Amino acid sequence: MDLTGQAQSALITGDSTPGAVLATAGGVGRNIAEALARLERPTQLITALGDDGFAEDIARQTAVAGVDLRATLRVPERRSSTYLSVLEPTGEMRVAISDMALVSALSREVLEDRRRDLEKAQAWVVDANLSEDALAYLFSIADPDRPVYAEPVSTTKALRLHPYLSQIALLKPNRIEAATLTGLQPDDAPADLIAALLHHGIDRVVISDSAAGVWGQDAGGPLLHQPAALTRDIRSVTGAGDTLMAALVDATLANLPLASALLRAQAAARLSLQSVRAIHPGLCQAAVQAELERTL
Repeated sequence: MDLTGQAQSALITGDSTPGAVLATAGGVGRNIAEALARLERPTQLITALGDDGFAEDIARQTAVAGVDLRATLRVPERRSSTYLSVLEPTGEMRVAISDMALVSALSREVLEDRRRDLEKAQAWVVDANLSEDALAYLFSIADPDRPVYAEPVSTTKALRLHPYLSQIALLKPNRIEAATLTGLQPDDAPADLIAALLHHGIDRVVISDSAAGVWGQDAGGPLLHQPAALTRDIRSVTGAGDTLMAALVDATLANLPLASALLRAQAAARLSLQSVRAIHPGLCQAAVQAELERTL
């Protein structure tokens, strides 16, 4: 559950600030699943929910978006994963606390019980919130003919993906995560960061570079840079990166060339920037196309 507090005026350390507090379903994997479902991709989410009111809200909001939750684990007497963030009036995040301990319930045994669901999928999207043991299991049964798309999540958790880079078809790190995975520096040229990742055998790498836009390259293809377009009304940055990832997955599954994939993914992310929810409830293929045409 995303608990987001947005201040009405400049935040002052050690003092309370008037503002608005919103509780909406969040989480990297869940956000990506919702965005994919809203982009009309049949999507099943395998995650863990606790035994609390948040779990019911998360399940309801996710199911309404069209995500199949039949394989989701319910854990008795545990609290659901929660992400607490405090935003400036501009929508920029000042501080956040991530409570994702429940993800450890997705053990090797739990995933093995869901192997039939895993094997019927056209593709997998994994995030590095998963434990090392869970990731080891997933990549041990991964089918080379079924692409695996990966979201590093954070600098620390990104390293969990390092042993499996050669099995990943699409990776979307930011500069710091890319540097962590390659041993380079965050301020090194995007071309060098991407080349080092492609060297591991990844098919497509896209680096999100904040206000500088996105950089992307396919194995054997040219480096592409797509500057960030102006967003009309930034309500919250939470979920924009997850929407970008979902749209990249959707475009990749549709066999779109990288240049088109980057444009569509950025357009989708801009829509989420305009919503207080992690994923814009109006996200759909038509809305992405309209946003794309607005900025071309």
